[in-house]
Amino acid sequence: MTVKPLFPFLCLLMACAWSAPAWSAANTQLQVRDGYVRGLPPGSANTSAYMILVNNSNEDLVLIGANTAAANSVMIHNSVRQADGMMTMEHVMSATIPARGQLALKTGGMHLMLMGLKKPLRDGNSVNLTLQFAGGFVHNIDLPVVSVLNE
Repeated sequence: MTVKPLFPFLCLLMACAWSAPAWSAANTQLQVRDGYVRGLPPGSANTSAYMILVNNSNEDLVLIGANTAAANSVMIHNSVRQADGMMTMEHVMSATIPARGQLALKTGGMHLMLMGLKKPLRDGNSVNLTLQFAGGFVHNIDLPVVSVLNE
């Protein structure tokens, strides 16, 4: 009986078992609630995504970006009221979700802009987003498209 063919398999199995708790912890440190992508009329080049990001860890999580196959780019934006009362959107480089806290990405506030949609998004479709965080942590989510008429 030869043991050599089993040795690489056993090493791989042990490595997976040791890394499982870290992988599991990374997946449970962030929860996404009430997320959706705004469905706009055909011809709209851009839209937005909204959600509540809940940080279950003991350290701040810093959202630094996102991407999706549904758009050319995704940017973090913040709606800001100017001195004249007009609302404008500003691109921000990051958004912090405090330890044991949450961050609401919502209309009229911080949100994700999906720029350069590759095809119209219809009510009932879903969009897969990959949220990117400082330190290399990523979180994949599928968000339903909700028509602006049904918000």
